[in-house]
Amino acid sequence: MKYLIIAIGIIATAFAAIFIKMASDAPALTIAAYRLGLATLIMTPYAYGKVRAQRHNYSAHTFRWNLLSGFFLACHFATWIASLKYTTVARSVLLVTTNPIFVAILGWIFLKEKLRVPVIFGIFLCIGGTIIMSLGTLHSADASLTGDLLALSGAFFASSYFLTGRMLRQTLSAAVYSYITYGTAAILLIATAFIFGLPWTGFSSSTYLMFFLLAVIPQIIGHTSFNYALRYVPAVIVAIAILGEPIGASALAWILLDEPVGIQTLYGGIFILVGVFVAVYTQEKTN
Repeated sequence: MKYLIIAIGIIATAFAAIFIKMASDAPALTIAAYRLGLATLIMTPYAYGKVRAQRHNYSAHTFRWNLLSGFFLACHFATWIASLKYTTVARSVLLVTTNPIFVAILGWIFLKEKLRVPVIFGIFLCIGGTIIMSLGTLHSADASLTGDLLALSGAFFASSYFLTGRMLRQTLSAAVYSYITYGTAAILLIATAFIFGLPWTGFSSSTYLMFFLLAVIPQIIGHTSFNYALRYVPAVIVAIAILGEPIGASALAWILLDEPVGIQTLYGGIFILVGVFVAVYTQEKTN
């Protein structure tokens, strides 16, 4: 069941790139702020009652860690989206998907999660696949050190988000944890967008529809599925499984946007799928 939930999350988050591309008349940070803000509002009628019901598990210490998780999520969105202004999409995605390495190392240090050899092998298969998928544009003149560092920062913050969620999900339900995390990230992203004077209105009706779909499908369904799974599997397994998202996004882009899937994407996708299988299967057999 837990791996089915992860699979649902991967499929849902694969739509994010499609929706973002269809909202091309909005700034990236505005898109992120709408995504988290609308997700929080939509979840409120359901999640507010859950928060009240679980308040006995919600100490000041837990609340601080939950706010920190939201901070990590907001930083992930802010740094990764900003990296796209300074470097190519392929290079940015390549660097941000190094997050399983950060998750594995930080999980081993702080959560005492064992780092088994097959899991390490799966990590490198996945990252190797990402490299293969991106080889064609790695030497683009549009790439810069600033963009590289921002993308790596996005990977680090994504890892911190998963690890914090892994810890909090031992006592909090997925709904409560996700609601507070998304709400915190939304407030931070909205405040940042206001500070930079980014527009909130004047977009096409289809762009507003994309904002709504981003909030419901990749965020509420996708990220909340991952948050649910964090209670039952190590954060590194969730991080590795999410690397299957580029395959789904490529397939959707081919079907919906008529973007061809190149031979490098195909070969890289095979590496990623094998890496995901090795890591997840090994973890299941040793539990």
